[in-house]
Amino acid sequence: MNGPAAKRPRAGMVAYTFYGTDERVKRHVAHLVDAGYDVDVISLVDPTKSSQPNDQDHVRFFHPSARQYDRQGKLQILLSYAAFMFASGWILLRNHFSSGRYAFVHVNNMPNFLVFGALPLRVIGVPVVLDLHDNMPEIYQHKFGVDPAHWAIRSLYFEEWISMKFASFCFAATHTQCERLRENGLSDSKSAVLLNLPSLERFPKWPLPDSPAPIDGPFRIVYHGTLTSRLGVDLAIRAMPLLRERIPGVRFEITGNGEQRAELVRLADELGVGDIVAFSEGFVPTERLAGLLRGAHVGVIPSRDTIATKVMLPVKLLEYVRMGIPCVTVATPTIRHYFEEGMVRFVPPESPEAIADAIEYFYRNPEQRLETARAARQFFETHNLATERERYVDRVRRLTIK
Repeated sequence: MNGPAAKRPRAGMVAYTFYGTDERVKRHVAHLVDAGYDVDVISLVDPTKSSQPNDQDHVRFFHPSARQYDRQGKLQILLSYAAFMFASGWILLRNHFSSGRYAFVHVNNMPNFLVFGALPLRVIGVPVVLDLHDNMPEIYQHKFGVDPAHWAIRSLYFEEWISMKFASFCFAATHTQCERLRENGLSDSKSAVLLNLPSLERFPKWPLPDSPAPIDGPFRIVYHGTLTSRLGVDLAIRAMPLLRERIPGVRFEITGNGEQRAELVRLADELGVGDIVAFSEGFVPTERLAGLLRGAHVGVIPSRDTIATKVMLPVKLLEYVRMGIPCVTVATPTIRHYFEEGMVRFVPPESPEAIADAIEYFYRNPEQRLETARAARQFFETHNLATERERYVDRVRRLTIK
């Protein structure tokens, strides 16, 4: 006769984000469930959805009343972060003693100081992991246009340092980001890199042909994601008047939303390319993206050269690579860390002319489009979800060994 099933360990997952649109958080939850954990997810209410995520097998959801911050000022952002920190901390403490003790708590930034919501649990011995998706000092230095020596930016470096010191272990999203964090005091012994990789189910590896297929219809350039100044979508739009003269039937498809959307629509109209630049009606669910991108001829990553973008590895770049779409990208230090010449076509920052030249090159050299798409897939020979999952699960298990 079989005995009762062993009780699954419980983990807390805290994220000041909309769970349905944050693939990194969702992936960590899936990895933990597959590894035998029950997970409590504490995230924002998404006001654009009529219903929030429902409890699933081994996953419960909690949504403190907190506001998203896109259109708030500095004080409102801070208050919103603080309210979420206290609310999530109370939920963790209550659940720990009423629903089963947590083996560990995983806190996702931004902000970093959300880890202090788990202070009572940390005091009684529960490990707390800090997952640094983004570097806050760089993000806010660019967002508010202030100097690195500004007191607010110095305060963010201190907030980052003390949060990393408090955490039991820290994850970074790229190797270049991790190097920067180590310059601010992150210990080698309590840190590791977990890359943001595309979903294998939602972005399948699209088979590449043996020879280039003829262009049947418009020559499609694609960009998807957040529409904000640092990501440089306006630079790609400024390349379109040049491309209109060089490529018959060229079309630029922009899928996403953000604070710059209205400005970008106006820019396309002012440049006289509103008829060949198409915008989606806001963000598109991740499960629909692959269908919209399939068959595109070029993906463009036109990010500005800012202190924030230097340490970013755009997930959209990896999604294009998965789908066999050759990419034109700005040569940031992080992208160069993972991609060599020939795997993508690099362009200098802030140059619509260079973007236009690179796209025209792909148009006139279909064999190079195919070879570039094929070479880029070498990235996934080294970096894949199975390896990242093993690294993550192994690390959190070692944290919980008494």
